[in-house]
Amino acid sequence: MKLGLRIAAVALVACAAACSSNEDLGSSDEQVTVCGQTTVKGIDVYHGDNGGNTIDWTKVKGAGISFAFAKATESTNFTDSMFATNWAGMKAAGLVRGAYHFFHADVDPTQQAKFFLSTVGALEQGDLLVLDLETTNNQSQATVLANAETFMAAVKTESGVLPILYTSPAFLTSFGTLGQYPLWVANYGVSCPDVPSAWKTYTFWQSTGSGSLSALSGAVDLDTFDGSLSDLTTFADGTWLLGSDAGPADDASPPQDSGAMDALAEAEPTSDAGATPKPDGGAGPNAWPSSGGCDASPRGASGSAWLALVGLAALSGLRKLRARQADEDRGRE
Repeated sequence: MKLGLRIAAVALVACAAACSSNEDLGSSDEQVTVCGQTTVKGIDVYHGDNGGNTIDWTKVKGAGISFAFAKATESTNFTDSMFATNWAGMKAAGLVRGAYHFFHADVDPTQQAKFFLSTVGALEQGDLLVLDLETTNNQSQATVLANAETFMAAVKTESGVLPILYTSPAFLTSFGTLGQYPLWVANYGVSCPDVPSAWKTYTFWQSTGSGSLSALSGAVDLDTFDGSLSDLTTFADGTWLLGSDAGPADDASPPQDSGAMDALAEAEPTSDAGATPKPDGGAGPNAWPSSGGCDASPRGASGSAWLALVGLAALSGLRKLRARQADEDRGRE
């Protein structure tokens, strides 16, 4: 299957404000510190969170959470035992939801992508897909990068959804073409995260792996989205590249324009016993960063350009999809 539209490369402008980091995470030539918005809060979970018990996602939303990611798969032979429950629960609670795949760089990336998508199953507009890239499995950087690029391309082509990359700032010295995908960066113990040079900004930020939430027992990963809640909805809808043969379900509603056109013009092993390491971002705080922690600039040129791009792509793809469906309907008459 081939995508009916291509996303053009967009030059995003980094935030003017920057905060100092207390961590030595690599050469400054490879990273830039970006201060974004931190008011839209989320979490990411796997089977071991909440003491291994079923999560009450309605309570999670009531605790101020707007989005959540759940582990779905790992390698080609592990399915998280709580994924189906979490996936359905997040939807029922009205959260923006995402599924992530824990990548093994020493396993066929195309097969990993197929396993991931088959496990997640039918997607609905606004569902997010993520590659969790945090281990090398004793592979060279070139191999890790090439296999990750293959995985991302396969997910995009087969699902019709633009996937997100989760990683830490200094995991690789070069991220190659992975910079074309939205970034979910893991960076702990800082007021503003470091972003690899392949990106100018981030979309999601995991600020700690040892946070707390009143609706859950034990520690949990805490995340923020760089933008408003409306921006988050627009972003999630815009990851749907509707020109793909995979496309959304037939009953999926079209994305809202939200001024995108005008903005563009202006602008684990086979059992749960397997360990799943967290990115070593340092000893992080147990709460979300405060938006007042640094001179955090609002989601300006960079965010507007990105949201405009994905919104335009979705609208264009929807028109193509409808036209193709109309042709098929005429052929059946």
